Amino acid sequence: MTSVFIIFGNNMRLFYKSAIIVILSLCCIGSAAGHDIKNIKIVTPEWEDCTHKDGTGLFFEIVRNVYEPEGIRVEYEFVPWKRAVYIVEETKKADAYLSRMKDSDHLAPYYPLWVEYAAAVFRKDNITEWKGIATLSGKSAVWMRGYDYHTEKRIADVKLKRWDEIDEPKQAWGLIEKGRYDFYIDTLIDIEQYVRKNKVDMVETYRIETIWGEPSYMIFAKTLKSEKLIEIYNRRIIELFKSGELKKIFNKWNIRFDPEAWQK
Repeated sequence: MTSVFIIFGNNMRLFYKSAIIVILSLCCIGSAAGHDIKNIKIVTPEWEDCTHKDGTGLFFEIVRNVYEPEGIRVEYEFVPWKRAVYIVEETKKADAYLSRMKDSDHLAPYYPLWVEYAAAVFRKDNITEWKGIATLSGKSAVWMRGYDYHTEKRIADVKLKRWDEIDEPKQAWGLIEKGRYDFYIDTLIDIEQYVRKNKVDMVETYRIETIWGEPSYMIFAKTLKSEKLIEIYNRRIIELFKSGELKKIFNKWNIRFDPEAWQK
C-alpha cells in the first residue's frame, strides 16, 4: 500500500507542476499578444467618413480591426483637434489621437493609419494658371485652426504673403468667394466632401489642386502602455494589409488607398 501512495503522490506532484507550467505559458502568451491591456482610449474630432459619433468611419474601423482581435476594447471621445492633442501629449489621459504627420516630437507607430493629401482651393478667375506649390508664393491663404500649415516647410519655402485660421470650412469658402484670400488649404478628403455636400460649382468657378500627400499616423501618449499598443499596431496593420482586409476598409469608405505606405 505504501508504494501505491508514493506513486500516487509523485503523479500528483507531476500533475501540479505541469499545470503550473501550462498556466505560466498561457500568461506569457497573453502578455505578448497584448492581452494584459484591456482598452485603448482615442480622442478625436468628428470627421465625415473617418470618425463618426456612432463609432463608424475609416479610422475607427481600422483601429478596431487592429486591436479588438487582441482582446483590447476601443473607446473614443470626441473633442476639438487642439484639445485632443493636449489630452494625449500633455495630460496623457487618453492613449492616442487621430491623426497627424510624424516627426521626432511625437510618438507614433512605424506604419501609418492612412495617406493624407493636402489640397488648395481657389477661384479660377483669380488664379488663372496652376504651377504647382510655387503658385502659393506671394499669395494669401486660410486653413482650419490648429492645422498649422505655416509650419510645413514646403509652404514656408514658398513664402505666403499672409495667412489666417478659421473655425469652419464654410468661412473659408466665403473668404475665397469674396476674394479676401487667394487659397483655402485643407485635406483633400474634407474639401471633396464639402464640394459634394454643398454642390459647389467646380466647372466654372473653383478649382482644386493637390499640393502633396503624406503618411498620417496615430499619435500616442508617451507611456509604457503606448509602447505595447504600438507594437501591436505595427504587427496587426501589416497582417490586415497582407490579407487584403485593409484595402477593403478603404474601398468601403471610398477613400484613396496607397499600398506603398505599408510596403516599406
